[in-house]
Amino acid sequence: MAPRLSICIPSFQHGEFIGATLASALASAPDNAEIIVLDDASADNTLEVLATFHDGRLRVERNERRLGLAGNFNRCLEVARGTYLKILCDADLLYPGAIDTLAAALDRFPSATFATSAWNVIDDSDAVIETMRCVSHAPPDGRLVDLREIAASSRLYKNRIGGPSNVLLRREPLRGLRFSPDYVQMVDWDFWLRALNQGPLVYVPVVLSAYRRHFGATTATERGRTPEELLEISVGLKSLPGSERAIARGNVKRLQALCCLRAAGSALGRAASGRFRAAAHDAGVSKRALAALIRQ
Repeated sequence: MAPRLSICIPSFQHGEFIGATLASALASAPDNAEIIVLDDASADNTLEVLATFHDGRLRVERNERRLGLAGNFNRCLEVARGTYLKILCDADLLYPGAIDTLAAALDRFPSATFATSAWNVIDDSDAVIETMRCVSHAPPDGRLVDLREIAASSRLYKNRIGGPSNVLLRREPLRGLRFSPDYVQMVDWDFWLRALNQGPLVYVPVVLSAYRRHFGATTATERGRTPEELLEISVGLKSLPGSERAIARGNVKRLQALCCLRAAGSALGRAASGRFRAAAHDAGVSKRALAALIRQ
């Protein structure tokens, strides 16, 4: 019989954190859950750390070839059997009660496609840097938040939902959705927007997880991709059926203007440091964003 809950941990080169991440999952998961670590061909001590855990709920799979971030997230969608699915990134943490709280919220709100909560941003030593919230007001047992509200409050450029570690997915309404390999920085934000087009999320205003912001987690090259990826999201929104009723045109145009300005600023900075090829690329992104902005 399929489990009610699957926790999938996509891992790559985070042997220093994977032990704490897995321990937090084991502590939060019910007895009948399945917990699957999907290692993306790590070359560090990840597998050695995982070998120290002995729990009947746990299995470890290793990809024969590197799938990359989106590919390994999609592998989680493929192997999970639970009604509810948590994708827990390999440096993040779940707090006690996280799974039960989010699953209960999905039970209370059957129209919700997924559940999210408030979350902490932590550093390498687990110290809290800041606490993030999806929306400013919600009752203790949660409330529904739709695409219209998220688009208005986020202006489409700030992920107010959190990363995969902060979310519990209801698998059935999201069958067929995949994380796009076209994105690195915005891979989860793009997925959340498309999932919200299927139905609302339920937000619980309790801190239930921690996203680890650590040195080396994001390279400068990847950070430089953000305006380009946001631009692609702004263009892709047109293909979502009915999204024009939920997302104000002004929000889309504001996002494209932001992409234009940020890419131009990045181009100037890279030119000043002699990185002319990268500067030319960013200038091209800025030009495409400007064209999208003035396009009717």
